[in-house]
Amino acid sequence: MGAALRMVPQQEQIRRMDAAASIAQDPQAQAELALMARVRDGDREAVIGIVERYQDELIGFFYHLSWDQLTAEELAQDVFVRLYNARERWQPTARLRTWLYRIAHNLWIDHLRRRRSLVSLDAERGEEGLRLSDAIAAPAEPDPDARERDAQIRTRVRSALAELPDGQREVFILANDQGLKYQEIAGILGIPEGTVKSRMHHAVRFLRDELADLVEVGA
Repeated sequence: MGAALRMVPQQEQIRRMDAAASIAQDPQAQAELALMARVRDGDREAVIGIVERYQDELIGFFYHLSWDQLTAEELAQDVFVRLYNARERWQPTARLRTWLYRIAHNLWIDHLRRRRSLVSLDAERGEEGLRLSDAIAAPAEPDPDARERDAQIRTRVRSALAELPDGQREVFILANDQGLKYQEIAGILGIPEGTVKSRMHHAVRFLRDELADLVEVGA
């Protein structure tokens, strides 16, 4: 008996159609499609162009997940290796940035499976303009206690973020540190947009509760 035909859920079909329509109207996305077509044909100069454009951004993504610069750089490099190795399977159904983050997400999951010693991130932003860095007033003049105070605050923030479930933490980083829209995150993680919104809501609510003494909402 032959292999069963894999049916694409209707919601996924709609998401792909919306993404295709968005790409068709975006000159930058069209330029990236042309760049990826060159990559698919084995053009290494095109690969270098993608690396130069997205390397720092991906390092930042992994750094905020792992809190380790070496790990972040290694995983970011692996994203581009996987991109090149999978170039012949590439289809223009998503933005290049979305595809890169999809690869990055899978690499991070693989990393967690190898090493379950999670550390936290230094995300400082939340829903509805909530910014921890803005809410915590800096002293007008440097003082001997400022550095110790900042270190204590960062420890509190990282500890709170480390307590988030993996899915909520990644959504929080993608939405706030990387500036991705919920629709893009849904495509990267392969989950409904409503799930992305729910994870973000729970993450922000938890962080507000944990850091209530540090955050002045609306300040």
